[in-house]
Amino acid sequence: MKNRFAGGCGSCSVWVSAGCGFLGKGIDGGWEVRCPTCQHIDELAETDDFDPENIELPTKPPSGSEATVALRVLALTRACWSCGKDTVCLTGLYPQRPARGYVGLFTTDNANTMALVQRLLQQHGHEGLAATIKSRYSRTMRERQLSNGCAHCDALQGNFPVHEEADRRVASGGVDGMDTLLVAACPVLEWQAVIHDNGGGVMAI
Repeated sequence: MKNRFAGGCGSCSVWVSAGCGFLGKGIDGGWEVRCPTCQHIDELAETDDFDPENIELPTKPPSGSEATVALRVLALTRACWSCGKDTVCLTGLYPQRPARGYVGLFTTDNANTMALVQRLLQQHGHEGLAATIKSRYSRTMRERQLSNGCAHCDALQGNFPVHEEADRRVASGGVDGMDTLLVAACPVLEWQAVIHDNGGGVMAI
């Protein structure tokens, strides 16, 4: 159903102007706004030949959708296992103004989310913190991965212990159980690439 109202998309929280986008039923039975991009992907997902590994996003935001979305860059501080000093670990992204029906906290356990976090830190003047994110070899996973590193000794801060702690904090305090390092204006298409990446790394909030 065509949308007559301005509002945030229930899938990605991108702002949609009145008369643009669509209305759809949410899981609670209420009406939610869908931006043209998320609506298109929802429709594709219902087809027999849908391939979640090869989703094509538009090359520019559709008419009526905002070009950027405000995201909270989330982190927690914990003691490094190697040197014992406190270090900041980047944990995820969440909209500053989540739309009705929106439920996803996208974690840095996913490489695409971590790469977007790094770009946002660099673009907003946090080059030192962005530099702690790099490709490191994990003996536990037996592969290289884009990971948090200690700001003091550069030791890899493993995804499992970092996100286990993040899970505990979210369970007890919601998104505010973690620290918001900054609120960053993120290009909509970069955020939607994370939203529609099926590689995991998302908490339901």
